[in-house]
Amino acid sequence: MLAACSSANDTQTIPSISFSTQLNITNQQYQALRYHNGVVTLPATGVNGGGVKGLLVIRQNATTYLAFERNCPYRPYDACSLVSLDRSSRLFLRDSCCNSQFSFQGQVLGGPATRSLRQYNTSLSGSLLSITN
Repeated sequence: MLAACSSANDTQTIPSISFSTQLNITNQQYQALRYHNGVVTLPATGVNGGGVKGLLVIRQNATTYLAFERNCPYRPYDACSLVSLDRSSRLFLRDSCCNSQFSFQGQVLGGPATRSLRQYNTSLSGSLLSITN
């Protein structure tokens, strides 16, 4: 019975929310985006917010940035379902609620999650990074 419950929760989808935000990556508050594998966390609401539970923005290289939903795909309706940079190693993303781990490309590395993080569209024009759904 418990396995059926977990399985059902894992098939829930994260709600889709429309948003568009822009970041000036030269702004001091986004300084982590000046380095490869730099990660910045943005809130779900506000001037530079987006997503259901916020965004994780990751710099892969000088021209490639990725943006992911912070809402963990495993049991996304749990209040604690929130993905962040793992503070102990800074080498992956982790949901402290279910302990799922994700690569900086959003792929599942471990834990109960079976689906990748939801990825959003990014485009860079000069120093302005646009993120949209």
